[in-house]
Amino acid sequence: MKYTQIASDAFQKLQLNAGMLLSDFNPETGALKEDDILAATGGGVSFEATPTYIDFGDDIDNVPANTMELKQLDYYDVKISGTAKTADRPFAKRVIAAADINGNKVMPRSVLKQDDFDDIWWVGDYSDVTTGDDAGFMAIHMKNTLSTGGFKIQSNDKGKGDFAFEFTAHYSINDIDTVPFEIYIKEGTEGTTDVTLSALSIGELELTPEFLATVTEYTATTANESDAITATANVGGATVAIVNGTTAVENGHDAAWNVGENVVTVTVTNSGLSKTYTVTVTRSEQVEEG
Repeated sequence: MKYTQIASDAFQKLQLNAGMLLSDFNPETGALKEDDILAATGGGVSFEATPTYIDFGDDIDNVPANTMELKQLDYYDVKISGTAKTADRPFAKRVIAAADINGNKVMPRSVLKQDDFDDIWWVGDYSDVTTGDDAGFMAIHMKNTLSTGGFKIQSNDKGKGDFAFEFTAHYSINDIDTVPFEIYIKEGTEGTTDVTLSALSIGELELTPEFLATVTEYTATTANESDAITATANVGGATVAIVNGTTAVENGHDAAWNVGENVVTVTVTNSGLSKTYTVTVTRSEQVEEG
């Protein structure tokens, strides 16, 4: 037995990169909104949730310290700190803590208001899948935060300014039993890229076999000189290209048929992947009446 092994899924359980400081986040969808980014950070952030305990046995004779039956959790001290590289008026208002914005001016107050407490999210990459709709993430939701680090700026000669920050989460008397932070951990999964059609029609022609998204080869017969080809991708982000022989056909427009076989290809492309449907349309010769 070697004790230098690691679990086979270890690289699926790594938190990667610096993450982002946000004013809001939806952990159900993992969707990000640019307007929710509070500031660009430098060097990542530091988050800590430190529990404080009450030991009811610490003054009782013959009871050792840290007897679990006499230990009670009192509260969590929840903080996030770091260095911001960008700052605007809303961010300055946050780090001042008690302040108002009037035009281009941020005005500190000497009185704290309930509106000065606001939620903050930190969201970072998690697992070995960090791109696409099914990317993994680790998210920390801090409730009722207030700046406890003040407004700090360190300017740098021939360089960017640094804005140090510290925010502390707070309990609420309206819900005193709710701890003011939550952690979400979602593993990334390799999503499947949809390159199928949901519908395919050529005028009023009957496709053989009947259209099915998983079937890619069809035949049809016509006596018409042309018919409109309409193809609908199953997902909105996919593109559809239609070619009749060597002639491109705009989706929903007519394709002209030669007498005999005409090979129509319909190619669905999405995120670099593609699937091609083929329809062989046979136009019959017109018999002249004499």
